[in-house]
Amino acid sequence: MEQIFRSFQSVIIRGTPPERRTTVWALVSRSGSSGYYAAQEGRSFVNSVETGKDLAQHDSLVGRWDVLVVEDDANTAARRSALGVGNKPSRADITIRVHRQSGSGPVVVASDSYIASRGRGRSKRRVHLAADLLVQTLDGVANPIVVTGTSYGTVKAFVRKLCDIGIPFIVHVRPNSEVQLVDGSVARVVDLINKAEWPSDSVVEAGEVCYSTARLAEVRLPDRSIGLLFGAQAGGIDGVHRGTVVAVSSIHVDLDRLVRAALEARLVRPRTRRERRSETRSPGHLKGRSASLTARANLVIAGRQDQNLPTRPHDQELLGVLADVEHLNVMELFAGAGGMGLGFLLAGSERSYRLVHSAEVNPIYCATLARNHAHIREALGEGSVPVEARPTDLRTPEAVRQAGQAAKGVGDLHVLIGGPPCQGFSMANRNSWSASNPNNKLAGVFFDYVERLKPRVFLMENVQGMLWTPRPGAEASVVDALEQRTRRAGYTVFPKLLDAAWYGVPQHRTRFFLLGIHDDLGYGPDDFGEWGPFPAPTHGPSLSPFVTVGQAFGDLPEVGNGAKLSDLAYNEPDEEQAAAFLRFCRDGATKGRILDHVTSRHADYVIERYRRIPQGGNWRDIEDQLTNYADVSRTHSNIYRRLRWDEPSITIGHYRKSMLVHPTQDRGLSLREAARLQSFPDWFRFVGTSDGRPGGLVHKQQQLANAVCPLVTRAVADFLLRL
Repeated sequence: MEQIFRSFQSVIIRGTPPERRTTVWALVSRSGSSGYYAAQEGRSFVNSVETGKDLAQHDSLVGRWDVLVVEDDANTAARRSALGVGNKPSRADITIRVHRQSGSGPVVVASDSYIASRGRGRSKRRVHLAADLLVQTLDGVANPIVVTGTSYGTVKAFVRKLCDIGIPFIVHVRPNSEVQLVDGSVARVVDLINKAEWPSDSVVEAGEVCYSTARLAEVRLPDRSIGLLFGAQAGGIDGVHRGTVVAVSSIHVDLDRLVRAALEARLVRPRTRRERRSETRSPGHLKGRSASLTARANLVIAGRQDQNLPTRPHDQELLGVLADVEHLNVMELFAGAGGMGLGFLLAGSERSYRLVHSAEVNPIYCATLARNHAHIREALGEGSVPVEARPTDLRTPEAVRQAGQAAKGVGDLHVLIGGPPCQGFSMANRNSWSASNPNNKLAGVFFDYVERLKPRVFLMENVQGMLWTPRPGAEASVVDALEQRTRRAGYTVFPKLLDAAWYGVPQHRTRFFLLGIHDDLGYGPDDFGEWGPFPAPTHGPSLSPFVTVGQAFGDLPEVGNGAKLSDLAYNEPDEEQAAAFLRFCRDGATKGRILDHVTSRHADYVIERYRRIPQGGNWRDIEDQLTNYADVSRTHSNIYRRLRWDEPSITIGHYRKSMLVHPTQDRGLSLREAARLQSFPDWFRFVGTSDGRPGGLVHKQQQLANAVCPLVTRAVADFLLRL
């Protein structure tokens, strides 16, 4: 039946004058077992292979297209597995939407949902539902063309559906995809990109970005017709990068129109994310004690606040109720690479801590824990750290049982610490910030353990955004809701913003800490003064000078872009002349060797940009070269930041993605340099694979970005010993 109608369609098209051509739409029902065909006067969207003509000659395509963009929320933060607690897939509905471009932006014209599942059924349901939604939108659309991202463009069954419907389309494909050429051979898209000629006069301006364009190849579509594979390079930058656009079109028209239409798929997702974020923000001002803390939004504001730092320790005489305990037992949840626990292990002299349990779900992070725990065990002895570090999903009953056994095995749990994943609270990650982000629930998981294990003290670390993230459906922040919960559990809670630079870390890194002290210890909310039960700063304008970048890694040997040798010769600093921070870094490290002084390899055009940035400068110094940014004015101030030797570093996130630049060398930071800026000693090694094999630099960089500065938690741990 389908072949009859396809032949009928071809006869009508070829036998009708251009001014009276008719489009025959093949509309397939959801079941796929039946269909119907409808004809509508005055519209013609014909495959160029059938007519042998370029569609640009048709009057109906010379005018404006009605662009229909298909997207879904399968990969949004609301549905992804929560980082740090396991990889169980969400069973929530996946919503597919069809957006129609209008003068004021994309408008949702059709949407529907299906239940997520594993296996082939999921893809099949998605294909049929997306096709049905497109069919629903065709009435009243004069010149439709479907545009999809790679999540649909790489699904052959979906592209076949588009061919069956007969609607023109542009589908994005990934550079690592393979395509079938018209001669029957198969080629990798990336190879076609690298071999293509990019004429200097084939430039498309889309918004504020210029794209070089090229016709890459003619390819076979699923219905055996011929499609056009084309590419566009943002800013005219060669090679495959984030600004590379590769798509297949079912129609052959000028590249200018194809590229403009293809870019609609890239614009829809950011717009819908912004809309969802605005819907989740609580109107008005948040209420509650924690929400009233003054944020340290940037270095200028932080500098003003630092003029009023306390210059002496607490005047109060603490009770010393834990003074008779020689080794305080610490349990670490959401351990990550172990920076928070390391700070506690470094604390104390006559009295100290021992880490009785460390829980983390990511197997690569667990490999990092195991490696460094082995080093610590040699230095501090058996019993100082856990023997094993196995991936643990803290939401499961088994994880709760293991934590309970560990606490019971040592008789008393003195301190529970943890840094639940912060993506849900981080305003730096604009794509995932939301009050409904599943990562926000992980803070609640931490407090489940507080209520069950009843430690004497607990300490939770997170980003500043936790203070002003509203609890869904409430005016109070998430933090204030947690405070109320812990007060009911018998704890006096103290919120605080601490800058790592205050405690000798060569980096301005403000993080939120929530400290809870059980009422049984005898302390009240007013027993610690205005500063609270936190260590007084040791570094600042009226204290010891901040530790600088130069003091942090000015001693390291020079390396180049893409340096790979993980073990290099090193000239040890003079013990007496070296700054205290450098002595801390080298304590316990192998003499005469420096480890992990390796760098990511950046493209030549990136290195050329680095050369033009002075110390302390950022992207504004190379604004004219950032031709691949859609709106350079919205770029974060720390992008392309070249550090200064004589100041602490800016906040170290994912330093490779932020393109942080060495103060004098034209390259990105090395792993060891970034580790020092986070105050990790030189003996500490990040592991990039689950079995400890070499490699995995990207995983090491992500662990470092998520880490808690050990020197900060060491200062807190030293103070807690006085309780």
